[in-house]
Amino acid sequence: MTRVLAFERVRATSLRSTWIFPLIGVVISVLAALLGNVTASDGWSATLSNYVPDSFTFISALFITIPFAQAFGHEYRDGTMRLTLSLFPHRRQVFAAKLAVPTVVAVIGATASVLAISAIGLTSGHVTDAGALPSVLVRCVGFTVLWGLLVASITVLTRNLAAGVTGVLIWYLLVEQLLLSLVGNSVDNLDEYMPLLNGQKWMSTGEVRGAIVMLVPTLVVALVALVKFERNDA
Repeated sequence: MTRVLAFERVRATSLRSTWIFPLIGVVISVLAALLGNVTASDGWSATLSNYVPDSFTFISALFITIPFAQAFGHEYRDGTMRLTLSLFPHRRQVFAAKLAVPTVVAVIGATASVLAISAIGLTSGHVTDAGALPSVLVRCVGFTVLWGLLVASITVLTRNLAAGVTGVLIWYLLVEQLLLSLVGNSVDNLDEYMPLLNGQKWMSTGEVRGAIVMLVPTLVVALVALVKFERNDA
């Protein structure tokens, strides 16, 4: 497993995009925080628990988690996955390594975003409750990693990098919203079972149920992706 992790680390760090896309996500969150401060009314106030999720949105998570798609998508696109699996025949280890490295990148990116946003808010004098930082940090990092796991899983299932990145975004912006609009009135509490919307709610409010609603289907999709990765030809 150590050799697989080392191989994947070298593969990822040799690509500038591994760091450029997450950096874009961090910059977006920082700009959102600064813009929010500038456009806010005089005398505004907020707690850190509310302030950080307002700036660290799914857009930042989208860019920070692109390396999850690249871990699999580049190899499928370039036809090198077969060579990788020949070198490391234990496919579960390869799958785990290709998730572990971008997870580290996502943790770094999300942490940098949250710390930067918190610094902006707390130094503005309008944001209070600095003690909530650990909780907010865990929620934002957790949401980002789960989003990335979905991106990686869809990339494996479709063998397409772009599908992995856009698939999660489309599900969040279109599918869940359409389901609520079309059948929300017919199905009681349908909104409580939308994975990404509830994940966003967990990040914003700390409601643990939202984390569970996002975690369970994410793990199911990841398991299906693992089974496909193990059984299908590269």
